[in-house]
Amino acid sequence: MNLPVFFLENPTQTTHLSDEDSHHASKVLRMGVGSEFYLLDGNGTKYVSKIIKIEGKKVYFKELQVVENLPENPQKLHLWIAPTKQMERMEWMVEKCTEMGIKSIGFFVSKNSERKEIKLNRLDKIIVSALKQSKQLYKTQLSEILSFKNLITQLNSEKSVKAFAYISNENISSLAEIAKQKSETHILIGPEGDFSMEEIETLKQNKYEPFSLGKSILRSETAGLICTAAFAIQKGDLKA
Repeated sequence: MNLPVFFLENPTQTTHLSDEDSHHASKVLRMGVGSEFYLLDGNGTKYVSKIIKIEGKKVYFKELQVVENLPENPQKLHLWIAPTKQMERMEWMVEKCTEMGIKSIGFFVSKNSERKEIKLNRLDKIIVSALKQSKQLYKTQLSEILSFKNLITQLNSEKSVKAFAYISNENISSLAEIAKQKSETHILIGPEGDFSMEEIETLKQNKYEPFSLGKSILRSETAGLICTAAFAIQKGDLKA
């Protein structure tokens, strides 16, 4: 069935859509009592339900029926990126990475960073919109911006693959080789001025594997998108 798609965390614990989706359903789509729709919980389940009442600004539903429940793939990508000065570029990247099913996106401040703050509320709205558009069953998670030092400290406790994009003439792994990992992977993308030599040394000392994205010098958001696409292809979420 080609039905409208809405998003609601913990839908079994409430009886109405969010204010935004209620407005979209009743005022934009002109849905009425009896209209059916899909509901994503962002945690692997898609439901079908129907409107039973429209009261004020709220659209009420009942009879949630599970139509799809997908176990989470253990091959999860966590992308950490130093945000660009122009926030629109990060917003575009977050939208596209969400469409491809990335597990999480986080931000950090590097020595050469151009931006040191992020508005997560706006990014979360972009993620929800992309989730509904792409019908992904798992919602991309966002992390607060961290200093480079605090990020390394936090990730050192993670039992996962850790790697960073590195511009070098050295003989290092390719992105394709990193994407073949069958476990959780944390990838770091530096600022457009790249990591400092001190940061590169810190990453190597902490067993982060450097990898190459090829000969071209890519923008930060392009690098993030390519990493996400490589993992999505490896998992079978994208066909290439």
